[in-house]
Amino acid sequence: MVDVELLVRAQPDGEPAPEGDARPPMVASLSPSSMATWRQCPKRFWFEKILRLPVEASEPAVCGSFVHLVLEQLMSRPAGERTADTARAIAGEVWPAFVTDPDSRFTELALDATATRAFKQRAWAGIAGYFLIEDPNRIDVVGTEREIRAELEGAPVYGIIDRIDQGYDGLVVTDYKSGKAPAWEDEREEKLGQLRTYAALLEATGERVTELRLLFVSPQLAAGARAERCVAAAAGAEEAVAAIVGGLAPALDGIREVEAATAEARAAAAEGRRGVTPTTGDGGDADRGVAVDADAGPDVVRAATRAAGEEAARRVAGRLAPAAVDALSASLLEAVAARRRAFFAERSFARARPTTVSLRVREVDLEQARREASTIWAEASTCYDAWDFPGRTGALCDWCPFADRCEAFAAWDAAGRPAT
Repeated sequence: MVDVELLVRAQPDGEPAPEGDARPPMVASLSPSSMATWRQCPKRFWFEKILRLPVEASEPAVCGSFVHLVLEQLMSRPAGERTADTARAIAGEVWPAFVTDPDSRFTELALDATATRAFKQRAWAGIAGYFLIEDPNRIDVVGTEREIRAELEGAPVYGIIDRIDQGYDGLVVTDYKSGKAPAWEDEREEKLGQLRTYAALLEATGERVTELRLLFVSPQLAAGARAERCVAAAAGAEEAVAAIVGGLAPALDGIREVEAATAEARAAAAEGRRGVTPTTGDGGDADRGVAVDADAGPDVVRAATRAAGEEAARRVAGRLAPAAVDALSASLLEAVAARRRAFFAERSFARARPTTVSLRVREVDLEQARREASTIWAEASTCYDAWDFPGRTGALCDWCPFADRCEAFAAWDAAGRPAT
């Protein structure tokens, strides 16, 4: 048995790999999810896929698994029987086995009776959301939960496809998602990457795929969970400021003043004009501003906003806690950032609706999937041989379950989280 905790502590990046049985094996094959993990961060791939460190069960993930299970069984029924009433009956039939199955991880959530009822309500909202997207009785289902394995340009790849349908000119690969639909093109491309891999796997086995479809049946699950986390983080950041200034009321006043300064600078930079940083309460420095170019791009906007925020934070800190200017400035800026994240997370939750994202498959999509699988396999194999999996720091680090044991994150965080 490999002592992975010992390996984590004893094997810093770049040191020789442990010999013999002390070294965990390389993954036998890639999967679309492991490829996504690699793209996010090779270090997380190492923790999760090589060392196989446990990840705490999350309610949105477990709820999404239950929604998948019910929809899988629903779409296995003949056309004409795929109704909301049938889905509700299936949910009742599979529930007892689901909650006791260790693989479902439901028991790890340790929900009481009230929380369990709320879980069921969220799950049903996801199942019902599917019926808002399409009429299941009009779908020609070829298979559900199809396992497939093939080599893509030398890379062994394995996956389980939620659903394969027969389209008018070829197969349609359909995947259920409980997260939110992508708002930006790069997010859309990332989400469709998994399905491109499935299409390439089917093509390698002689089956032609013409369309990819992502069904975001319950985006409110992930959006709601993220909103809760962000709101809690914002409350914690406000309390940290209050602890320094000696009360929540002056803390909130100071935070709002910095927010006003950053909002004004952001708007001014975006409009390509000279922004004036307002002040509240001290009456001085009324004409503070940030000069920006007429063609201000995102980097210029961020720089102007950051400069205005830092200046306002130090001004507020000097007034509220002259003996702790540095600590209070940092706390004010973190509170402003946390409150902004919470605002957008709550807005995203309010706007979450079931929806579909689709793509007609072209040869370039298959080539991209094959090339990406080959590249990731080569990179992961090289890192494994060197026993050196680099960390890729960024905003997603805050949600990584391994952040507390990642030296790359610790160094990045200690350095004040510079832009990456």
